[in-house]
Amino acid sequence: MPTTLEFYWDLASLDESKRIEAAAQLISALCKFQAEMPATTSVATTEEELNRICAGDVTYGIKRLIKGLASPRDGARQGYSIALSELLARVPCISVKLVLDLLWRSTEATKQMKGQEQRDMRFGRIFGLMALVQSGIITRAGTTAVEMRKIVMELAAIGAKKSYLREISYVTLTSLVPMLGKFAFRDELITMFVAVALDKGAIETPDELLLAMRLRRAYPGYDWYSALPQWQGRHMLGAKNVGRLGSVLCEQSVEHPGLFSTWHPQLHRVWDEIFDLYFNRARADEVANAMPMEFELLWERVVENGLFAPGASQFRRYWGFLLLERLLPHLSEDTVPSMMTPNIVRAMSDNISVKGKSALAKVGMRTAERLSEVCESNTKVGLAVLTHLLNQKNTIQPVDAAKTNLRSMMANRIVAKLDSEAIVGYVTYLQQLFAAPRRVRSKSGVADAQTAVNVSDKSIEKQRAWAVDQMIRVARFGQLPITDELTGSVLRFVAAHAAFTVTGDTKKCSVVELRDAPVPELSAATRDYCALALVNLVGELNRHVSEPNRTASDAETRGLAGHARDGTAWPTAALALVLDTKRKRGMQVVLHGFEETQEPLTKLLAQLREMAQAASGLEAAAAQRVHMLELLLGNLSVGAAFGANPQTQAEYLEVAAEVSECYAKLTQTGQESDSDSDDEPELQPVEVLTDILISLFTRDSSILRRLCDQVFVPFAELMTARAMESIVGVLQAREGADEDVVTEMDGLAAMDVDESDTEMADDNAGVIDEELRRKIEEALGSNSNGDDAASESGAEESFDDEQMTVFDDKLAEIFRQKKEQKTWARELKLSFVNFKLRVLDLADVFLTRQGDNALAIQLVAALVDLARTTNKDTRNRAVHERAVSILNGRLTKIPAGFDQTEALKLLEVVHERARRASDQRELEMLAGVAAFIGRAVLESGDVEASARVHELNAESVRDFMGRKASQMQVGFFRAAMAKQRAGLLSGLWTVAADAVAEFGRPQRAVNVYRQVQAYALADSVLATAPRVASELTDTSEFIVLTERVLRESCASLQETLKFAVSEANVNATGRLLIDGARVREIVQTVLQMVRRVAKVDAFRPIVVALKPSSEWTQAVKALEASDKLASPVIRNMCRSLADLSLLAEPKTKAKAKAI
Repeated sequence: MPTTLEFYWDLASLDESKRIEAAAQLISALCKFQAEMPATTSVATTEEELNRICAGDVTYGIKRLIKGLASPRDGARQGYSIALSELLARVPCISVKLVLDLLWRSTEATKQMKGQEQRDMRFGRIFGLMALVQSGIITRAGTTAVEMRKIVMELAAIGAKKSYLREISYVTLTSLVPMLGKFAFRDELITMFVAVALDKGAIETPDELLLAMRLRRAYPGYDWYSALPQWQGRHMLGAKNVGRLGSVLCEQSVEHPGLFSTWHPQLHRVWDEIFDLYFNRARADEVANAMPMEFELLWERVVENGLFAPGASQFRRYWGFLLLERLLPHLSEDTVPSMMTPNIVRAMSDNISVKGKSALAKVGMRTAERLSEVCESNTKVGLAVLTHLLNQKNTIQPVDAAKTNLRSMMANRIVAKLDSEAIVGYVTYLQQLFAAPRRVRSKSGVADAQTAVNVSDKSIEKQRAWAVDQMIRVARFGQLPITDELTGSVLRFVAAHAAFTVTGDTKKCSVVELRDAPVPELSAATRDYCALALVNLVGELNRHVSEPNRTASDAETRGLAGHARDGTAWPTAALALVLDTKRKRGMQVVLHGFEETQEPLTKLLAQLREMAQAASGLEAAAAQRVHMLELLLGNLSVGAAFGANPQTQAEYLEVAAEVSECYAKLTQTGQESDSDSDDEPELQPVEVLTDILISLFTRDSSILRRLCDQVFVPFAELMTARAMESIVGVLQAREGADEDVVTEMDGLAAMDVDESDTEMADDNAGVIDEELRRKIEEALGSNSNGDDAASESGAEESFDDEQMTVFDDKLAEIFRQKKEQKTWARELKLSFVNFKLRVLDLADVFLTRQGDNALAIQLVAALVDLARTTNKDTRNRAVHERAVSILNGRLTKIPAGFDQTEALKLLEVVHERARRASDQRELEMLAGVAAFIGRAVLESGDVEASARVHELNAESVRDFMGRKASQMQVGFFRAAMAKQRAGLLSGLWTVAADAVAEFGRPQRAVNVYRQVQAYALADSVLATAPRVASELTDTSEFIVLTERVLRESCASLQETLKFAVSEANVNATGRLLIDGARVREIVQTVLQMVRRVAKVDAFRPIVVALKPSSEWTQAVKALEASDKLASPVIRNMCRSLADLSLLAEPKTKAKAKAI
């Protein structure tokens, strides 16, 4: 015994190598001792037999190793279990019964033990059972069903009692599965496993699922349909079990939430079995026989809509990222659609962070890095992943700028590895996939025709839709090296399969993209999807600028939006493919309503080609306008050709005719000049176009909305008063108003509603009630007719069952109609709001491009009115925010040639509304508008108009100083000071001088705060003195104004100080009217004003001339000596007030004189 004692100590070492070495030495020594014993075939089932058959060291070793399993010391459990397992495997004379008896006695957990001691006992028993199973002695002769049942029941009981021990318990049970076939009573053992470990087939945890999958795989001949009645199909992963699998694999249970109270940071072992099933080619025959569900379906239910579902916990998302890592080695361009799903991409975008310290952020970043590596090594996979990330619905921007953006990280790394050849290869692969979808799926997760099962028609359509989406995303992604040839190939491919079917030999087809006949044939749904995708692609290409031709002239090197490098518009190319190919033999057009649209579309195509040719001979600006009309006409033509709704097609053709008329007007001689005739002038092209664009805004199409904004840009400089009235009319339209502009909105004629606000709703309440009463009376029929007596008598009679049923049905129909009317009215109001937002885009474009146009004043007036009327309307909040944003950000240019009278009227309205502004934000917006209009009027040089601007400023100052409810603030005038040129500031300086002279004196303003603001206004104007001195060569006017401002400020301050220290400064309650804080503010402001002027060389002599008078000195000393007002800060200021002229000298000299 002393020869082996030292080995037991090292078995508990934390060093794994020491444990293994000690175990090896111990087993070697014990086997040597056992070999010296007499040979025997007996098997020890009791301790007495053990002592008799085995050597003393072996007997001691078995008992000590079993007892050491419950030791919490260092690595004792690991070391002792390894040694026990090896010893049991090498000594054949030890039975399972004996080991179980010793183990039960040494690891019994009693109630008298502490919690930690009980925990050690449970771990010791599990490690002992693991050693027993791993040693293999269970399969020796003599093992009974009772002993097996004892092992299974104990492991199941421990797993059920403690959730943190469940996985290791079931792993041990799972390791028993291969051994069951060696027993004669195998079926009895399987039944016992199902009843005890699988809870009679009610599988609710991944541990139970793994055990069940291993049992069914090892013993397929057992009656599993009866054993597991809740699990349908020939495999646990059958499609009918997808709902139950989702709950089990996501580890969530509504009925038994306590099953998953403990979280573990690693994936469960059941996922090893699942991945092995789908991606191990050696198990292909098993998949063919058992027919589990497609891996994509399992992934979508468990991962996409389970672990990454919206609202999923961070723990489940952590598991989801681990599963993504497991899938990456098997990733191909075929499996990308199932992996890069919206919830997964969103989770990756949310949780990727270079600086993230959480476990979730780290695993998310690691997953993205490995995904990038896979994409870099396989360009097809990289492009498939990239195009999924381009989908806006799947990708979000990071909230924090410091965080890594998934799209940018992936795109930069993938694009760096791509060239034109790789992109062409990927598009070719997508076109082949569209023509011949993957009609088989591999039993091992990879396409393999020899071991394949059929895929549904729905899956085929889904693959084709995915291929079309991928091609379009590649064609429109600006960062990729896309050529016009590739874009044209995608456009022709999608258009051809949407428009044509080949009736003859496809190999001889004139359209190259149709030579590979689709197998199976395209369904009507797929063709409609291609048509819709083509319309969207053409819309996306409207802003796409082709790579310029470097060998062409300078004029040709500038890329033209929406056109190929050769000048062909993309909509024209799509339309030409249909109309030029339809006449060829073997081609049949399958577009909706093509017989009706063929003739007008042919005329439109000729018009488009004429426009392209005409634009080549025009100057740049005129050519740009023609090209934009060409794009608009082309998109309308494509929408009419590939549309599925006959009414929409007819409307598009009607609008296209109006665009053609606009082009005809544009090409007329002198179309850009106004008519001089006395008759009503003919509509100008921009006026026709504006009406067209506004009518298109009524359609629920983001592509048309963006195109309208794009088309309007080159026409903004041609805007006329009538065209502007169309825009302004929409902005001024009210819900429920019978405005002419509403009738000009085509689809928005139905947007008139009866309830524009609460008051109108209240007025109409009686009408609604009467209508409801009338309908109910009709439902009641004759029972409600007649005089009151008849009604009363009729009321006493009850309806029979049949009459009551009819009445209930009519009443339900009445209320259903009322509900539909309310829903319709609500949707109508929302449509009206969206329509105004789209028209506001035109206003934004005009003010951005033509802010100096005289019509800007008219548009600004409409925007101001719109911002005011929608300020408190929650339904129109988006309209209000958009209008305010335009007014705050687009008034940067100064218009000229406008009507001075209208501008002054608007300025008066702005000042009046500013005095009664509802909040600070509205006041700031109005301040910007007032500054914009004021500068425009002053820049015009009109003396009378300029004087009126100054009068309005003075009136607003008086309102602010003299009316307590006034919402005006000094910041309103600061906006004007910031926007006006230095030479135009004299009016504001005069207003400030007047204000401080009148309201800077005590008890002149409505309260002391407004008195302080008079000094603040004077300080604001003097803050512009450095700009005045630097921008103007002649500052004589401003020198006089500066002297006046300072003189009036000092005079008002002197009077204020006298009042502050007098008895008049105390009200009836004994409180000071002007307290120390207000005095300090006034003094501090005046000192700041003097210092501002002293810093400007041109104005410094004014400060030098500010010599103190006796009255000034007396007032300052009185303030300094006042006990009620004076504070250390005020006394310090009084030293500077004593002689303001010293502030004009350098600080060092001023301090020396003061000393």
